[in-house]
Amino acid sequence: MKALIVDDVLFTRLIMEEALKIAQSKGKLNLSHIEQAESYKEAVKKLQKEQFNLVITDINLKDGLGTELAKFVKRKYPESKVIALTMYPEEFEKYKDVFDEFIKKPISSEELEEKIEKIIK
Repeated sequence: MKALIVDDVLFTRLIMEEALKIAQSKGKLNLSHIEQAESYKEAVKKLQKEQFNLVITDINLKDGLGTELAKFVKRKYPESKVIALTMYPEEFEKYKDVFDEFIKKPISSEELEEKIEKIIK
């Protein structure tokens, strides 16, 4: 499984990557590859070159919206899962048709594991 983490804050991307690695070390995930993107444009470039089974994106990026990125992923790779990162869970409610799940900031590895297990079976 390949994962792409999209957030304009480096610290958030690093925390997410570490949380994914923790989940993998516990046997909850089988990740072969984790990549990061700091912007909508960078994420789209990566997604045009290769498929990621899991995309975790902030809803509000500095150069675009995570909702648009999720729509792009679902059009190009319908079987890929997209998780929204947000400080405001009510945002997810508005866009739950676009995302498979959401993770509330600040991020906890336990919540991440729970949400990923829920959508990837």
